[in-house]
Amino acid sequence: MNDNSCIYWFSGTGNSLYAAKCLSVELGNIPLVQMTGEAPSGLVGGKDAKIGFVFPSYYCNLPRAVHAFVEKLEVRPDTYIFAIATMGGPGQGSIAAMKKNLKSKGLELSYGRGIPMPANNVLIYNPAEQGKSKKMLDKAHKRLCVFASDIKAGKQMIKSHPFILRNHYKNIETLDAEFKASASCISCGLCERICPVKNIKMENGKPKWLHRCELCVACISWCPSKAIEYGEKTKPRRRYCNQHVTVDELTRQS
Repeated sequence: MNDNSCIYWFSGTGNSLYAAKCLSVELGNIPLVQMTGEAPSGLVGGKDAKIGFVFPSYYCNLPRAVHAFVEKLEVRPDTYIFAIATMGGPGQGSIAAMKKNLKSKGLELSYGRGIPMPANNVLIYNPAEQGKSKKMLDKAHKRLCVFASDIKAGKQMIKSHPFILRNHYKNIETLDAEFKASASCISCGLCERICPVKNIKMENGKPKWLHRCELCVACISWCPSKAIEYGEKTKPRRRYCNQHVTVDELTRQS
């Protein structure tokens, strides 16, 4: 593995960043680059390089920010490319979507796997309790070590499913209209900082959503005073954030 190796990541509540960190360590501490920044200019990768993409599965599809980043990124065609999708449910369609995106650029996906992680979508259901989440993360770490071993060996393996819920992902950016901040908001601005696509702006001490949302649930999940709600449905529900990831890591732009 040469110095041109890199892992590109996108994450909201931290599961995908955790996976990227684990893979980085196992692959010799290769650099991590956030996919919400500008794509590197010029070609990346090359012979003996490993270029990876780690991202959550959204409705069995790619986050729009990931799709946009991959479209702009120029990768040498002789590069070993891998993709790991973190998922709270069935999500192998996101690997199929990544394979298709790369194919349209004349690139081949060498290794693609999905990995179950604690489900985080508080907008739809009540996230798992801490004990159950810890067990899932312990199991995920072991699987990530196996994935890293495969990648180091240059193994060719893709586990995907063509099932992609395109209609469920349509117009997702406008669904942030139901977000609101309650009276318990302390005007800390963390929601603005942690939004990976800069969809939140503080106005008069309260967050305002700008309708380019990914529904990553970072804002509602990381709020220290649990002041952000999505309509009325989220009030009784737990919040989930990956315990192995910090706010500083998620907000540090590469």
